[in-house]
This record gives sequence, structure tokens and C-alpha cells, in this order.
Amino acid sequence: MFMMNKKGDIWISAALYTALGVIMVTLILSVGMPFVNKLKERNTVLQTKNVMYEMDNVIRAVYNEGFGSRRPLYVEIGEGDFLIDNANDKISWKIVSDEKLGIEPDLANPIEEGSLKIQSKTLGQGYEIELYLDYKDEIDIESSLRLLSGKYNLVIEHVFDNKDYVNIRES
Repeated sequence: MFMMNKKGDIWISAALYTALGVIMVTLILSVGMPFVNKLKERNTVLQTKNVMYEMDNVIRAVYNEGFGSRRPLYVEIGEGDFLIDNANDKISWKIVSDEKLGIEPDLANPIEEGSLKIQSKTLGQGYEIELYLDYKDEIDIESSLRLLSGKYNLVIEHVFDNKDYVNIRES
């Protein structure tokens, strides 16, 4: 009789340990996932900043070298909306985040890091973070591309065709 109770005790303790393990993993994931997502969004912003700096350097180099100058540029956009605005000579990237990501929202003037401008707006519970390059009154930008998402091999070229402009196209 004593041996029968021991066999049941082993199965009960195994079930309890399994349940306890599942509860612990659930708690760790529920606490850790918001932190992981915040780090992921911050990393996305930093990677996009680097893409914007590189694009700005190539555009300015091609423009300063004169007509006919062209350079290839590889661009990878993971998240967010990367927009080339021909009408306003502006290249921008926007993402909506639950966190500030170290960027103070609703400032009167954007934060300037060289040619790159950074601003954030409060949207209900979240924030819209925008990084942009503004070439208005400086360099005319033309592109058949409008909204970029994913991986692109671009060609940036200084063109003169009835007007002086920098063309951004896919190679």
C-alpha cells in the first residue's frame, strides 16, 4: 500500500514542477518582451540614422562633383515608412513607437545632427518619430521611387536635363 502512494507522488510532483516551469517562463517573457521590443525599435532608429547619413553624404558628393557624377548606394529599410518627396526636396523616415526612444516629443524645432533632422510627435499613447533630410533651396531631388521598404540597390546621379537636379533611382 505504501508503494502505491509513492508512485502517485512522483507523477504529482512532476506535474507541479512542469506547471511551475511554465508559469516562470510566462512571467519572464511578459516582463522581458517590452524591454526587448524597446531595444529593437531603438536599434531600428539607429540603423536608419546611419542609412540617412550615408545617403546624405552620397547625395552631396554627387552634387558637388558636377553633372554626370553617379554613385551606387545599398539601402535596407526594415521598419517604418521611408519616403522620397520630390515636391519638397525632402527624404524622410517615420515610425510609430510606444516609447520615446530618447527623443523628446513635441519640440518647437527639430533636433539637428548635421544635415539630419529628428523630431517626435505625441500620438495618443505612442509617438511618431521622424528622421529627415531637407534639401529645399539647396539641391533639387527627383526620383521615380516614392515609398521604400525592404532592400534596394540605388543609383544616385547628378543630372542636367532642362534643370539641375540629383536623381535617385533603382539600379
